[in-house]
Amino acid sequence: MNSPLLLFPMEQENSFCFFSLANKREYEFKADFDKLQQWRFVGSSHGWLLLLNEKADPILLNPFSGINFELPGKETFPHIRSIQEVEDDVFEVHYKFGNGSICHSSKTLGQLLMVKAVLSTNRSCNTNCTVIIMYNELSMSRLAFCRPGDSGWTGFGGEIQSYYDILCNDNTLYALGAGPSIEVWDLYESTPSRKMIIQASCPRKLTEAHQIYPADLYSSKWYLVLSSGEMLLVIRYIGEFVRYDGEVVYEGDTLTHYASEPLVCPYKTVQFHVYKLDTDQKIWQQVESLNDCALFVGGYHSFCLPAKEHPGCKANAIYFTDDYWDRMDEDYCYGGHDMGIFKLEDGSTEPLLDCHKQKIEPPPFWIVPN
Repeated sequence: MNSPLLLFPMEQENSFCFFSLANKREYEFKADFDKLQQWRFVGSSHGWLLLLNEKADPILLNPFSGINFELPGKETFPHIRSIQEVEDDVFEVHYKFGNGSICHSSKTLGQLLMVKAVLSTNRSCNTNCTVIIMYNELSMSRLAFCRPGDSGWTGFGGEIQSYYDILCNDNTLYALGAGPSIEVWDLYESTPSRKMIIQASCPRKLTEAHQIYPADLYSSKWYLVLSSGEMLLVIRYIGEFVRYDGEVVYEGDTLTHYASEPLVCPYKTVQFHVYKLDTDQKIWQQVESLNDCALFVGGYHSFCLPAKEHPGCKANAIYFTDDYWDRMDEDYCYGGHDMGIFKLEDGSTEPLLDCHKQKIEPPPFWIVPN
């Protein structure tokens, strides 16, 4: 596997930049698209980028070869009845679950449409490739898929009420839900078939973490990562309002009697826990060390790399980027900023780049050239 590159925006129009872990150099990429700064970068998978253009329609792009595919439009999503652009950058959406309509800007619509996207295989994106997405429906994350040439998106009939993450490996889809539980889907046939659902007992430390990181001060994100054939569950704890000294505070504590505006206390990742699935005993075991491995988690297809085979990559570490979509655009002072390298050995975090900007749009994410 090639060494990962960090993709982040540039001020120049229709350009973005790759930062190489291997040689610590930056490479500029110019895209042959108009209004790229208005596009939403959903994520990466197997060397491809999934983007939403300025009209919130999905595009699959390989930035290294320049090959791109137009995927079925936003009006074909399983939960949407129709979409009409009523004025410039304003779309009237009729959902299947309601009688009325709601107007959204293209940016808001893009955030509501697609949470995450992965490809079924790392081979060339041809007719055998499946694109799987998580999309929002009534505050729940559902699954849908399409293949190049399809006229629309098709929903999965899974049992999980709301999905937390998705992962693909060799045409097998793993979909994470509460519990934690994992649905396993076979993507080889024209219609995906569910092979099994893995119900493993909840690890005790995960239960204890609910008291250590209460929901009124912290949020959490769950990720699936494959590491040498083993399934890892990575849980990320994010302080909702974190002061400059690292203290996590309540939102009301950002108000002071001596300032007319609230203190700027951006959300910030404070901890990671890692668990390994024991498929025989159906339990999640806590992982104390990743040994030579480095994990990469965020809004993209999560992955694991052996550090010794990738110069510049730190062992026993978790590389993370900002995927807190619900709060990323709530404040002009921050968003896209929550990234770094978490060291599992001592629980410390070091900066990913020498970047002190708190507002990065679109947020950076990792991609592995294919």
